[in-house]
Amino acid sequence: MQLILWDFNGTIIDDAAYCHDIETQMLEERHMPTFTLKQYRDMFCFPVIDYYGRMGYTFENETYDAVAEEFNQAYDKNFLSLKLMDGFLDLIHTSLDKGYENVILSASREDKLKEQCHLLGIDQYFTELLGTDNLYGGSKVNIGKAFMQRRKFDPKECMFIGDSLHDRETANAIGIDNVVLVARGHQSKKVLEEGCDHVVDSFAEVVL
Repeated sequence: MQLILWDFNGTIIDDAAYCHDIETQMLEERHMPTFTLKQYRDMFCFPVIDYYGRMGYTFENETYDAVAEEFNQAYDKNFLSLKLMDGFLDLIHTSLDKGYENVILSASREDKLKEQCHLLGIDQYFTELLGTDNLYGGSKVNIGKAFMQRRKFDPKECMFIGDSLHDRETANAIGIDNVVLVARGHQSKKVLEEGCDHVVDSFAEVVL
C-alpha cells in the first residue's frame, strides 16, 4: 500500500455531536421539529441538501445556500472546542512509520480545510489537503478523480478511511476497493453496514 486517503469531518475530527447541536438550535429558531443525535446519525446523507430535506427544510422562504452559510458561521464560532477522534494520532503515526503517504479528501472548502488542519496541528502529517471550492457539502468524487489522475497512484495500492457511505462511494468511483468506515462519525453503524462490508467501531480496529 502506498496511499491512505482520509475523510476529515467525523473521521479525523470528532464533530458529529457538535454539528447536531448547531442543527438543533437552527431548527428550534425556525420552530421546526428537532431530532436526537441517534436520529441525526441515521438521517445524515450526501449531498447535504438532501439531508436538510430529511430534516424538514423546504427552501420555500430561504435558500439552501443561506442555511448552509448560517450553519458554517456557527460551526466556525467554537471550532477550537473540537477534539481529534480517539486513536487518530496513533493510526497516522503508524501509517507514517510504514512509509505510507497520507492525503485528506474532504467536502469542506479547501481554504477552510487547510485553516482547520493548521489550527489542529495536523497539517504536518499530510502531503495534500484536498477540498471543494464552496461551503455547501458537495461531492468529493471529481476532486478525488483529478487527484488520482494527477498523482498516478495505483488504486489497488490505496486505502480510504471515512465515516459515511459517501466516502465508500467516492473511493469506489476513483477505483479504490480497500475502504474502511469508522462508525464514530456522522452516520450510524446500521446505516454504514447497509452499504459497506468493512465497518469498524474505532481506529484501533483499522489494520494497515
